[in-house]
Amino acid sequence: MILRKLFSAFGATMVMVILFSVLDQSGIGLFFGMYILPIVLIYGIPSSMFTDFLTRRTRGLKRMATAGSLHVFLGALFVAVPTLIFDMEQGSWLTSIHNNGFFFFSAVVSAFIFWCFDEALKSEWCGDVRRKCLGILKRIGAMRI
Repeated sequence: MILRKLFSAFGATMVMVILFSVLDQSGIGLFFGMYILPIVLIYGIPSSMFTDFLTRRTRGLKRMATAGSLHVFLGALFVAVPTLIFDMEQGSWLTSIHNNGFFFFSAVVSAFIFWCFDEALKSEWCGDVRRKCLGILKRIGAMRI
């Protein structure tokens, strides 16, 4: 499970770096990626494990929808809580969240992409691809010179 979460974290970070690089072609994507990866590793993986713990007894589409909602909620919470604590003197909490909209949007999108990678790695299709790749690698390994 930890390995799957690490692959999901690195995949989500790479997609966010590519997204930022496409949107702003000045090389800022790698700069943001340098900050996104530790956040996803330190906060994203434990929150994803917590989400898996909460949804362990449900199955199917209900589990996927609940897990996706929890991932996005916890991603939004990562920006919303510090914003509400430290920027409350500026006015209402909606104004504070609006002022940090870029970070809020980035956290929500990153959490959604993390969830997409995690669900894809859990799927049977990914297991079939992994087994086929291992079979090919074993055949290649058997062709020693």
